[in-house]
Amino acid sequence: MAAAPEQLISFVRECLAQGLSRTEVSRELAAAGWSPREVSLALDAFAESSLPVPVPRKRVSSSPRDAFLHLVSIIALYNAAFAVGAVLFVLIDRWLPLPLDATAFWKGGLRWAVATLVVSLPILLVVHRAIARDVASNPGSRLSPIYRLLAYLTLLITALVMAGDLVCLLINFLQGDATVRFLLKALVVFTVAGAIYLWYAGDLRREESLTGTAGRALPPAPGWRPWLARGGFAAAVACLAAALALIDSPWQARRLRLDADRVMHLVSIQQAIENHYERRGTLPESLAALRSDPGTFVGDLEDPVSAEAYGYRTTGPTTYELTATFDMPSTARREQLPWLNDGFFEHGAGPKTFSITVPTRDRTEPDPTP
Repeated sequence: MAAAPEQLISFVRECLAQGLSRTEVSRELAAAGWSPREVSLALDAFAESSLPVPVPRKRVSSSPRDAFLHLVSIIALYNAAFAVGAVLFVLIDRWLPLPLDATAFWKGGLRWAVATLVVSLPILLVVHRAIARDVASNPGSRLSPIYRLLAYLTLLITALVMAGDLVCLLINFLQGDATVRFLLKALVVFTVAGAIYLWYAGDLRREESLTGTAGRALPPAPGWRPWLARGGFAAAVACLAAALALIDSPWQARRLRLDADRVMHLVSIQQAIENHYERRGTLPESLAALRSDPGTFVGDLEDPVSAEAYGYRTTGPTTYELTATFDMPSTARREQLPWLNDGFFEHGAGPKTFSITVPTRDRTEPDPTP
């Protein structure tokens, strides 16, 4: 429970020590402009006692353990909320795709969300159990200063997020850009932030109900709080399952990444060969010649797994072939990274030979490059 100003508590202590009744002290403080809440908090700081001096009540304080548990809990909650929002955004994008959406990017976001939820959800459950045990043994610890500080900070953050979400929604509406896809994403942000706001606002509202009733136990939680907790956890688990279903398995992802590395190596070799031809007018005799020439040096000439050299063979004055062995067929163009999405190095599983022609230009023309 919140504390009254020290100035007011000192005044109440002096009045009670001189034998004035609580009714008299309350009446005079109200006449001096103090609010009923402040007066109640100041009087609640002292217990009813027959002793001639005021007996202070024990104040709720924060121990290092309280600070640790509540900080870990709220950070895990923030991480889980961001991860749930990221998964829901991807599901909306998959349901209402745009032509320029790149699968490679949203799959990376899903992997981050999966890793975050797998780590954050167990931490959240364990920490909440520890906090519940502490509250059962000492109900006042639920309203410790560190918890109240973090709760009000969370209310501020979520309130700002919801307000900003509504501002963006109105701006897009006034501009005529409020598409269904945008509206759904705005609803996700408002719902996630609103649920967190509602959870902590309920706790602080219960605390306010104790004003003027010192010594009374914390009132029971509203009936909607368990449902909110179960619903939030179920939504996080459902998002985790959906993300796992959409991303590739670790083994498949590794093979795709290795194939992407092979394509990047071939692109680098192709550029080095064209540079060699531009400088000398002929194709290199071998890939080793590129490595030994400082002007066309290229480092990745071997497969990243087998360490075998990529195949190279000239088929004409300006034509040549590059060969590599891939683990899997190349993904669809819309699922490739933009810098690999030229459509040339598409391949199936196994060896693949690419026939390439060096672009040439009239050497009598001036170099267009400044």
